Amino acid sequence: MNTRKILKQMTTEDKARLLCGTTPNSIGGFESSAGSIPFLSLQDGGTGINFMHLFGRGIISMEIVSKYSMEEGFHVLTNFYDTDKLTGNEKALREEINKFLTEFRCGIDEAPGCYPPGILLASTWNPKVVFENGKALGMEAAVYRVGVLLGTPNCNILREPVNGRFFEGYSEDPYLAKTLAPEMCKGVESMGVSSNVKHFACNNLEINRQKINELIDERTIREIYLPAFEACSKAASTLMTAYPQINGVYCSENKWLLKDILEKKWGYKGTTVTDWDAIVTNMGNAVANGQDIFMPGPRDPAEIIKAVEDGILSIKDLDAAAKSVLELIDRFSSVKAPEGLTAAKYKKTGDKAAYDAAAEGIVMLKKGSLPLKKTSKAVFFGPERFRDYGSGSAKATTSRTTDLFEELSKLLGSTKVLRDDMEAFKKGAAAIVIETIESGEGTDRPDLKLTKKTVSTIKKLAKECGKGKICLILNTPGPVELDGIEDIADSIFTVFYPGMMGAKAMADILTGKVNPSGCLPCTFPVSYKDTPAYLCYPDSLTCRYGEGIYVGYRGYQKRGIKPLYSFGYGLSYSKFTVDYIVSTSKGNKVSVTCHLTNTGKIDGKKVVQVYAAKRKPVVAREPYRLVGFAKPLIKSGSGKEITVTFDKSELSYFDEEYKKFLIEGGKYDLFVSINGCDDLIPAGDVYIDGSDELKCGPDWPISRLAQSKELTDAIAKDFEAAGFPFVGFTVNLEYVPSMKLSELFKETDKLVNFKKAAENYKPK
Repeated sequence: MNTRKILKQMTTEDKARLLCGTTPNSIGGFESSAGSIPFLSLQDGGTGINFMHLFGRGIISMEIVSKYSMEEGFHVLTNFYDTDKLTGNEKALREEINKFLTEFRCGIDEAPGCYPPGILLASTWNPKVVFENGKALGMEAAVYRVGVLLGTPNCNILREPVNGRFFEGYSEDPYLAKTLAPEMCKGVESMGVSSNVKHFACNNLEINRQKINELIDERTIREIYLPAFEACSKAASTLMTAYPQINGVYCSENKWLLKDILEKKWGYKGTTVTDWDAIVTNMGNAVANGQDIFMPGPRDPAEIIKAVEDGILSIKDLDAAAKSVLELIDRFSSVKAPEGLTAAKYKKTGDKAAYDAAAEGIVMLKKGSLPLKKTSKAVFFGPERFRDYGSGSAKATTSRTTDLFEELSKLLGSTKVLRDDMEAFKKGAAAIVIETIESGEGTDRPDLKLTKKTVSTIKKLAKECGKGKICLILNTPGPVELDGIEDIADSIFTVFYPGMMGAKAMADILTGKVNPSGCLPCTFPVSYKDTPAYLCYPDSLTCRYGEGIYVGYRGYQKRGIKPLYSFGYGLSYSKFTVDYIVSTSKGNKVSVTCHLTNTGKIDGKKVVQVYAAKRKPVVAREPYRLVGFAKPLIKSGSGKEITVTFDKSELSYFDEEYKKFLIEGGKYDLFVSINGCDDLIPAGDVYIDGSDELKCGPDWPISRLAQSKELTDAIAKDFEAAGFPFVGFTVNLEYVPSMKLSELFKETDKLVNFKKAAENYKPK
């Protein structure tokens, strides 16, 4: 449609209505003075189609549901693929709905999928795997005619492990998050569906999320919490604004966030959507500050109209928002299933994407006596199935989920996989214990403890002193405290929430059919009290991000606290060695090349991680940071040369005085790791010329100048020549060390000797 022409014909009322949603999960779909505005669906689906939203769209004929009670309809909705729980009447309703849905899905009579959330996808350290999952999700959205797939991705930094939605995020590290999360956007959009990056920004807790005021310094926001959003903004057509306030201003009407950063600094051309029922003090003011769509609909547009009349909102800003929404509707309102897509191909594509993610994302934390042999027996104590998804908007409805007991039975034989058989364990069968912890939207976890039932089960097994070994599988939303259990368990895995193919992938890993290659995207602490943000958890409506830039592994290293399992840690059935490392620098690029050899008996993938550390930094910095990685497949008994290249900008920090990212000049030590950030192999160093603003000169503080004899001698000569007593430098150095030389000696043109010395000065 001709959006410019339509915009000119629309009244102020039409434009305001366009921004206010039509139903809880749609925009458009109404008559305006410019004609019919097409309908566009916005639906949760970051881990799969949310049936609650699907039915809420009103696509099911009232003629069907009117014959049944509301209670029956809700029960069918929540148990659509668990028909044993339905009454005869409810089964009849389900049949009618399913017939309608099959026609709606262009003949595809297949359940939607359930895909791994961000934390498991990030554990793959594989951009291609994330892209393929985004593509599968986009395909499903197209089949269900969802134009905007919400929560693809949630790239909030994994700051606080008790966060109820911790599992949705990608990493505690901004580099890993900004490298992987945009691949989700690209995958979804490749299927003609709008991806939706959320929640912008700093939505790192569920407690009081709709009102909480987060106090965060700008450097921390820019260095830690915004890089992934910036990277996603280049690929996503929509962006969801978060509930919280940042430094006293709600995200949905935050001019600094939406106008200054998103629009002007990053050049974002997409559409902004509020989180559902996000706090907005005045919609007109929010539109003026960069907000486009207010959800859920329908909302009363009168507030926006009045803001125009009162001069709070200009017609120019209203038109900009309306134009953005019209363009979004034009691009995605006609989304439909790909031509020629069959139910078989639909299922195969989704299953493969979900399986590949689980197979590469499941992390082996302790190997023990695995893999199981063909002659091995396994006994399940406790749950036999995984929880595949978190609650809230991350919930997915499917019948395609796999069962670990059944999958392991297929591989070992049904007679070798048992339930609660202590005698078999005593005789040497492996004990499989799944620790499942539920988590989701709306509330945070109380702690990081294992459930009492799991601890009791493991201790009981250990007490029996059988020949069997204990395999603990952590089916949790994030890190947990193991509190001595790691010493009892022979092997430990974390699957987080693994999606519908998690059990199949886990069974393949347990039996050695798949070689584990996942690595942690977050740190597992020994104790929750060790976590960087522990003292900053709010008990009111204010949350101070007191740990600053020291999030995740940065905080552990800065304080010298050893974690249980470090960021980047993950074991393999293969053994890998790094034979040599060479580092080079050319232009704006730094390359680290190493030779990686697989000395094991099976082929395997290994994540090669590169870290950098500023030697003798002037500004406060993390001990080291991730700047690049690769995940090659190395054949058994062979080696491969791996090169990881990164841009020098990855070494920058945000300077609050200059309001920009700057690079501190001097030497940077480089490291390679194949076992996580606590096991670094020196990889040489590289000298980097700093940003012009930071080069030695009169604007340096005298405390820093005093560290160099050459510089202070030159200053003394210039002071003497100008008749200015050098004692002034000495006195101020003691009492006002932060004073700039230019503030002490204003006639900087007379600093002849100093300027010559500064030109030749190189930071160490």
